[in-house]
Amino acid sequence: MNFSGESVGPLAAYYQVPLRHILLVYDEMSLPNGVLRVQQKGGHGHHNGVKSVVAHLDGRREFPRLSIGIGNPPGAMDMKAFLLQKFSSVEREQIDKALTQGVEAARTLVLHGFDQNIDRFNLGQKYKYHKV
Repeated sequence: MNFSGESVGPLAAYYQVPLRHILLVYDEMSLPNGVLRVQQKGGHGHHNGVKSVVAHLDGRREFPRLSIGIGNPPGAMDMKAFLLQKFSSVEREQIDKALTQGVEAARTLVLHGFDQNIDRFNLGQKYKYHKV
């Protein structure tokens, strides 16, 4: 994932793919586990894979993203160990639900682009598994 741009950039250039037709799907530690977020564009948020894609698209950031939260490492746990560990059964269930929603979000983006329908995927996501 950290070097995704090495594939995305040359393929987009070769096939002359407009940035709005690239959908980057990735895990996001800054979101709680299983929470989905769809964005029309944005920064890299210190995500090395997204940094790589931006760098290989000549610094352009105007491409849609679909991120699924995996949460942060507990306590002082090493980030790499956290990223490589298996999900608990509860976390796996949350991720599976987010993946199902992500497929529907991707389908909506392909068919309709960024319109009012896409907002429904972001609404209510932040507190989906946390009572306020």
